[in-house]
This record gives sequence, structure tokens and C-alpha cells, in this order.
Amino acid sequence: MGEQEFWQSNARYIDAMINTVNTLAEDTYIYLLHIQQERAWFSETFKAHFGLHDTYAADHYAVMRGLIHPEDQWEYEEGIPERMQGINLDRELCVRMKDVFGEYHLFSFHTDLVTDEESGECYLLVLLHNENVLPKIDARTDLYSQARFTADLDATIKGDKPFAVLMIKLERFNNLNIIYGNEFTNHILKETALQFIYMMDEDSAVYRLDGPKFGFIFRGCGREKLLSFEQKIRERLAGGIQADNRRIGLKICAGAILIDHYAGRADDLSSKAAYALGHSETEHQGKLIIFNDEVQTVGNVDLELMKVIHLSVREGCKGFYVEYQPIVVSKTGRIVGAEALVRWCMEPYGIVSPGRFIEWMEMDPAMYDLGNFVLRTALQETVELLTILPEFVVNVNVSARQMEREEFRGQVLRILEETGFPADHLCLELTERCRDMPLEVIKREVEFFQRYGIRMAMDDYGTGSASSGIVLHAPMDEIKLDMSFIRGITEDVKKQAMVKSIVDFANCCGMSTCLEGVETEELQNYLRLYQATWFQGYFYSKPVGIEKLRELIL
Repeated sequence: MGEQEFWQSNARYIDAMINTVNTLAEDTYIYLLHIQQERAWFSETFKAHFGLHDTYAADHYAVMRGLIHPEDQWEYEEGIPERMQGINLDRELCVRMKDVFGEYHLFSFHTDLVTDEESGECYLLVLLHNENVLPKIDARTDLYSQARFTADLDATIKGDKPFAVLMIKLERFNNLNIIYGNEFTNHILKETALQFIYMMDEDSAVYRLDGPKFGFIFRGCGREKLLSFEQKIRERLAGGIQADNRRIGLKICAGAILIDHYAGRADDLSSKAAYALGHSETEHQGKLIIFNDEVQTVGNVDLELMKVIHLSVREGCKGFYVEYQPIVVSKTGRIVGAEALVRWCMEPYGIVSPGRFIEWMEMDPAMYDLGNFVLRTALQETVELLTILPEFVVNVNVSARQMEREEFRGQVLRILEETGFPADHLCLELTERCRDMPLEVIKREVEFFQRYGIRMAMDDYGTGSASSGIVLHAPMDEIKLDMSFIRGITEDVKKQAMVKSIVDFANCCGMSTCLEGVETEELQNYLRLYQATWFQGYFYSKPVGIEKLRELIL
């Protein structure tokens, strides 16, 4: 029997093979479309995940209309016919689809054509990937991902044996990005990851976290071993990483925590290591900071407060609420929107300024839940303002903890749907720590949200080295100038030149600008010379509750 006859005789097994492959491909679902007759075959895992009863369908559009979110159906019904003609096969198509439990998730469609040369019959192979599920391997470095780090940390805690967690961050990595470009810095990350892999043994593991950060778990590790390993990392990176015929010496900042016995959650432990890393970066010139030592030297008051705030997030954001600071038209002072700002109040602590906990929370995985709470609350409370001010736009800060997680896309779209808030009246402001993310990731996420009409803004523009790089590479809609540029501007020629150049640049590129920190009428009148789009500051109002904001608008 020849090869062709052999495979034809086994054609009855093809369905079973495809279903087996589909079962092994986690969070991925397959179906086939017959091009000439537009009939569909659905894999068993597709049927199970989306609650279908039949393997075959004479009208796949009818089936998909029952699964795809109503607002996304046009995208599917325009995109699939193109791909059936061989057009845009390599372009990703993303829509929201409803699973067997009635919940919508974001899926990306990947397609290719398969043709039977003898019969001339042609099929469109469609592979769906659930974008709301975090990958276990980091695509850029081939290391374990943030999701795997959390899972392994949880397993290590349950092992009830001593261990250590180390987090490091490559210093001034954004400078390398600006000087040499993304391709070069991606190569640096890859080579750095390889160096770390060579250093691992059976009791240790390395993970790629967000941006230029790496995490390590050392089982059966005490202080001496931790200090020795951290020193080896410094020495190896200081010797230089080879990339594109260049050898680049790297420095790190580092934070760690030592555990004998621990009964808490993995993300609580991770946030403590991240806290130590933050202190290494901001207050100790990169020196290794061990959280256990910080508790002894800093005292328990603030750390205890952070623990209470962290638990408040875990308990459904208990004690948190949102206030709003108006944003006005620069020429007239008329309110056109507001920025949503998080607040926290709980006895016996009273009202705690966000300045005391936001820095900590932005290093804590719980920031994802807190950020989503602020987004949902802001849209729920302000949607009715559109009836009295149709052009109203609400600005909501998003953290790196949100932007770096793929499921955040679907979360934003679900909140918009549930609250009935129109997407084109929402502006997401990227906070300072988002600048540590790779530029291509920021660009991809910004473009995704803009496809749904959501505006994107760069908050505190000009305060970090990565601000310009992001604005140049990602299609931002708005720039918000940090108030440090506005204070004393009437007497500071350098600030005057800086603000003028930024506003002129934005105007030339079709971006809006918002000047923060407008506190007096005199300052307002002076700043109008720069022709910015919007103003924000205490002259118009301090942050207020939703009822007071409604009064101000009326």
C-alpha cells in the first residue's frame, strides 16, 4: 500500500486526531469551514466550551451569532469572508464570545487555508485562543511567566519548608531602549534570561515578571545562600551581556523575603518582595533589601496599615471609594469631564491619603483588583451625568498591574457593557509605572482599546525618561503635563519653554493636552497663552464626591 492510499484509508481517524490535538492545546479551540459550501465542523472541545449540541452546522454564521457579543458580530461577519478568500489571513481578529456559563471572554482568531489538490475543495482552519488566560511561558525570554511564578509560589508555601523569594530589576533599562531600540533590548532580555537559566539547580527557578524584572524562588534557602546568589547575579551582569556585537554591563536593584513557615497567600508574599524591591530602587541605590529587615528597621506602623489596606482589597475593596476632580475647557473653564481618584477610609485609621498606599499597591498584585474596582465604580456613578452633559468624559488611571495582564482587555469591555457607559466617553490614563513595560506591549494594548473608541492618555508626562518614547511609538490621544511643570512657571523661563514645546508638539500631532495644577485665576489666565486643550486643578475644584460633581456641572 502506497503512502497516499495509506492515509486515505485512515481518513476516518482525522476527526479524532484533531480533537486530540485540540484537547492538548490548552485554552485553544478549533473549527473548520468548507469554503465552497460554507459548512462548519466544530471540535469536541469547542462544543464543550461554548455549549454547542452539534458537531456540524450548515450555517456557521447563525451558530456564531449566538456566541459572539452583539457589538462584535459585525467584525466577525466582515472578517471571516475576507479570510475565506485568502485575505488578511495573518491579521489577528478579536471578538468577545460567550462560554457555556454565559460569560463573555475575549478570543483571538488565527486562520489559514487548507486545499485538497485533487478535489479542489478548500477549508478555512480557524484556531481560537482565549486571551483572558495568562500564558505560563514568557514569549520574549522563554522563562516561566508571572502566572507560573504565582502558581509555583503557592505550591512552595504549601510545602511548608524554608524558602526565599528574590526579585530583581535591570536598572535604567528604558535608557537602553531609547538608545538602541526595542529589538536590541529584547535581545538583552533573552540573553540575560539564558544566563539565569544556567545558574538554576533543582531547588531554584527563575521567572520573567513585568518589564525588565525577574523573580526567583529558592527552596531550602537561608540568608547566606540568598546573599551569595544575589552577588553572583550582580557579578555576572556587571561582566556584560553580549548582543549585536555589543557587550552591555548591567546593574540591578533587588528585593527579597526569607520564609521559614508561612500560611498566607502567594500574592501577599509577592507584594512584600516587590515592596523591598521598590525600596532598593528608590532609597538604597539598588542594594539588596530583605523585607524581614525592613520590618525591623522601619517599624510596624506603616507596614501594618499596608496589610490592612491589602486585606481591604481582598474583601471586595472594603473602605475604598472614588472622588472626582473636574477637567475644564482651557478657554472657557466649562466642565467637560473629570478624573476618577481612589480614596480609602476605615476606622481606626480614618481617611488615609492615597499618597501613603498607592506606591505600595502598584507593586502589589492586588492592584489589579483595586484598579478594576475604581474603573467599575467611576463608570457606574458617572454614566447618568451624560444625560445632563452629553460630552462628559471620565478619566480613569490604569496601572501596570492591569495593563500587563491579558484578561484586562476583556474586563474593561465587560465593565463598559454592564454599566452601559459608552466607550468613547472613557479615557484610560497610563500611570508612571506603565513606562517600565516594553514599548511594543504598550502600543499593542493602546491600539486595542482605541479600536473600541476608548481614549488613551499619558499621565504625568515629562517626569520619566520613557514618556517621550511611549508617545512617539504608541498612538496616544492625550498628554497630561505633570503639575511640577506648572508650579512657578510664570517666573521660570525653562518651564515656560518646556510647556510650550510639549503643547505645540501635541497640537501638531493631533493630540489633546491637559495642564494639571491650575490653582489660581492668575495662573489660569497666564496658561491660556499656551493653547492647551484642558485645565485641571484646585482653582476649579478639589476632588469631590459624585453628588457634588453633579452640582458643579449643573
